[in-house]
Amino acid sequence: DAAPREVSLSDYEEDDSVPGCRLRSDNYSKDERPQYNTFSVKESFTQSLQEQLGYRNLTEHQFAVASFLIGSLDDDGYLRRSLDSVVDDLSFRANIETDEAEVLEMLKIIQEFEPAGVGARDLRECLLLQIRNFKKTPEVINAVKILTNHFAEFTNKHYQKIMNRMGLSEQELKAAMSKILKLNPSPGGQIDDSYNDQ
Repeated sequence: DAAPREVSLSDYEEDDSVPGCRLRSDNYSKDERPQYNTFSVKESFTQSLQEQLGYRNLTEHQFAVASFLIGSLDDDGYLRRSLDSVVDDLSFRANIETDEAEVLEMLKIIQEFEPAGVGARDLRECLLLQIRNFKKTPEVINAVKILTNHFAEFTNKHYQKIMNRMGLSEQELKAAMSKILKLNPSPGGQIDDSYNDQ
C-alpha cells in the first residue's frame, strides 16, 4: 500500500513489539530546570567537511565542484576514484562542466581540512598530508623522506634498505618510524557517520 497513513508515536509507547526501544526518556533530575537543559548536536564526517568548505572564498561553481568531491570521499576519507572519472560524473550526474585541473585545485583545498589526511588518494598521500603539519625536526624530515622516496621499502618492512639508502643509523630510523606510526591511516574514521558529539 503506497498511500501514506496517519501514524502517532503514542501508538508505539510501551509497545512490546518495539524491541529494546523506549520512546520516553527517564533521565531527568527531581529538580528539573528546563532553562538549564543542554543538548548534544551531532555532526557527520561529510557535514564537518561541508562546514569547513563554507569558510572558503569560492565561486558558486568552485563550491559545487568541491562539494561534489566531498560527497565522493569514502568512509575512510579517501578519494579512491581518478580525477577524470570525477570530471565525467560532475558532467553527467550534476551537469557541471569542469576539468581535471580545477578538480585537483578543489581537492587540494579539501586536503587542508580537518581531520588531517582527508581527501588523500592513497595511503602515502594521506600520511604525507598529516606529517606536513608537524614541526620540522630531524626525525620528521627523515619520516617525510621515507614516505616520499622509500614508500615501497617502508610498506614491505625493508628497513635495512632504507637505512643504507638514506645513510641512517638504527636509532634515527626508529625515531622517524615512530613519527610515521603515530599517523592515522583512515582520517575519515575520526569523525565517521556514527557521529561526533559537540
